[in-house]
Amino acid sequence: MRHHAIVLLAVLLPGCGHRGDPLPPLRRTPPAPQEFRLAQRGDALELRALAPAASVDGVAYEALRVEFLHAEGSKDLEKAGGRREVPAAPGSRVVVSLPLPAPGTTVRGAARAVTGGERGPRTLTLALVVQAPLEAPRELTAALAEDGVALSWKGVRPKEIVPPAVGPKPGVPPSPGLPPAPGPPPMTVAPKATPPPAAVPPAAPAPPGAEKTEVVPAGGGVVEGPRRNGFFVYRRLGGEAYGEPLVDEPLERRSHGDTTVPQGATACYVVRAVAATDPLVESGPSNEACVEVRDIAAPAAPAGLAVLPREGGLEVLWSPSAEPDLAGYRVYRAKGDGPSEKVADTGLTRASWLDETAERGVVYRYAVTALDQAGNESEPTEPVEASLP
Repeated sequence: MRHHAIVLLAVLLPGCGHRGDPLPPLRRTPPAPQEFRLAQRGDALELRALAPAASVDGVAYEALRVEFLHAEGSKDLEKAGGRREVPAAPGSRVVVSLPLPAPGTTVRGAARAVTGGERGPRTLTLALVVQAPLEAPRELTAALAEDGVALSWKGVRPKEIVPPAVGPKPGVPPSPGLPPAPGPPPMTVAPKATPPPAAVPPAAPAPPGAEKTEVVPAGGGVVEGPRRNGFFVYRRLGGEAYGEPLVDEPLERRSHGDTTVPQGATACYVVRAVAATDPLVESGPSNEACVEVRDIAAPAAPAGLAVLPREGGLEVLWSPSAEPDLAGYRVYRAKGDGPSEKVADTGLTRASWLDETAERGVVYRYAVTALDQAGNESEPTEPVEASLP
């Protein structure tokens, strides 16, 4: 009985609250930046990346820095390359411009995020072969159109450049980083028998300590896929900075219609000539063209115009317009073969007007237009003749 009482007491006593080993603290190590790009823009080399907003364990950052690494030729990025570290708002796009090396120079670059004493892993190493600067478009004009802004410019469409792609060899990580998550061992598959390849001259051995990257030359023949040369159009609104191109592929033509700009905004544009998109090789900007966007689309003309004699004069009637921004109507009258003159403006809720000044025995011609809230006026209706008997 005593043993049973001890067991019952142990069950009824409250626990100490211990539920297992404490969890390790969340890591503040930043992941690699996203959307890293290496580009030639005019006479500058541009490196850009999207700064991470949180650590690898989801800890949100208040501030951090992005370090860009760059090197020419086969120099090691870490040991002999140049570095540029800039502050970045979490989740923002960071851009660095450097002087453009001589044409034919192979430039390589990468980026990493840094916060406090933590340095994250590097992005993939990208590279481009510097080209002679392209001729920038010129004489860009921006004009209001009924559906937005109409752009046109002059300039030479550059020939397409298919630069060699540079990247890490299969199986080689881009940089030392966080240890990979544990998982099952990889499967081993016996390779299929293939005929021996054609003889290829052996490549020169890499110098000691060189990074493990390879250059894949562009293939010959016609390149299938998206267009990679032409013109890119860039836009900024008000005091904002220029963003991404308005089009996904470079334009073949030297004109473009922007139908996405909001009413009331001041939109500014530049155009750049493009010879390659991956990596990006484009000219400097054209002249800037700005326009204040407003509604210039006229409403449709009213329908169903009729003129009927009444006791007090000639009544002009028409069908109400369905324009969403309608402000009212305007009535025109011509006497005999004389010119047409404005005789009345009516409000939005009126679809008729009584001409009390009409004289008996005189033939009049009437027409009506619609007005919108921006002050645009429609074409007039077909005139209708009438007279008081």
